[in-house]
Amino acid sequence: MTLTKTEKDFIKSQRVARVATVSPAGMPHNVPVCPVFDREHVYIGSEKDAAKVKNIQANPKATVVFDVYRDSWRGLQGIMLQCSARLVDEKDFKRIRRKLYATYPSYHTDAALEPDDSVIIELIPEKKFSWGLD
Repeated sequence: MTLTKTEKDFIKSQRVARVATVSPAGMPHNVPVCPVFDREHVYIGSEKDAAKVKNIQANPKATVVFDVYRDSWRGLQGIMLQCSARLVDEKDFKRIRRKLYATYPSYHTDAALEPDDSVIIELIPEKKFSWGLD
């Protein structure tokens, strides 16, 4: 699956996205996250024991949505990516953590990501649906 330049630029411009996962019991779970887009993938940090992490470990499928809402529905924009998900290894953890800290300066002091209690989730897009990005 290939993203257009417009889609990539839109994703990179968004400071918040929503990630949906499904629990082993089939319960949907949807939370806001602070993403980083790098090398065609989306990355998010999380505590190791978070529901989204447990869900991804049981079912490595997730959906992430980036969107802009306006009261006037003219100009609505967004993209939904249906993804495979995985927890990154230690080498990628350090590289992506640097990107997360650079993008969100308060991350380092307010929600530090350390390998003993945190993970970084890689979302690998497989399908997409976008609107208003033409």
